[in-house]
Amino acid sequence: MSKYKGMSREEVRQHSTRRLDEMRAAGIKFVSVMGCNNPGEDCEACMAIKDQKIENEFATPLPLPDCDKKFCKCIYIAVQ
Repeated sequence: MSKYKGMSREEVRQHSTRRLDEMRAAGIKFVSVMGCNNPGEDCEACMAIKDQKIENEFATPLPLPDCDKKFCKCIYIAVQ
């Protein structure tokens, strides 16, 4: 179950923005998208970039604008 379940898309976006800011403050320079790996539950927008190394300062808060899921379960993780 996603920790975002029951949250509005705007609440998820605000939480995601805070998490990206926290990672920046901790010195994490790169992130990557991780889905929940359940067939049909990951949004195509996140899966299109899931293996990409993204500079944290340019990461778009989740859910991504093209997300087609009612509850996006994808998250950003820190990468080196």
